[in-house]
Amino acid sequence: MKKLFTLINHDLLENQIKEVKEVLKVDEIVDLSDKIWANIDPCKEKIAPDLAEYKKRLDSEAKSGDYLLVQGDFGAVYHMVNFAFARGIIPIYATTIRNAIEKVLDGKVITVREFVHARFREYEK
Repeated sequence: MKKLFTLINHDLLENQIKEVKEVLKVDEIVDLSDKIWANIDPCKEKIAPDLAEYKKRLDSEAKSGDYLLVQGDFGAVYHMVNFAFARGIIPIYATTIRNAIEKVLDGKVITVREFVHARFREYEK
């Protein structure tokens, strides 16, 4: 039984859940995300202590071959991707197709950006 652990700043979309189940063959999704993950302090010099609880949960709940979907603060992602690699957990991220639509409204240019899920991709060493 494969699991997907998530450390992201939003809920998974329906098409992402479908891909996780059908393509990655995941049976269970475990959301590790919380307010701490969503609000990594940009002024802190060191963030490793803030990540200890996520690493502890992965150590106790994940097994080699499980997935970790991790996106967010670059430094935190770097820590967690390396942690996953060291334990045989497969770190992945979502890729998107980006569309921009510009409209002129009342003499102003309004840009609307749309992000459409494309696929999950493994982080590479």
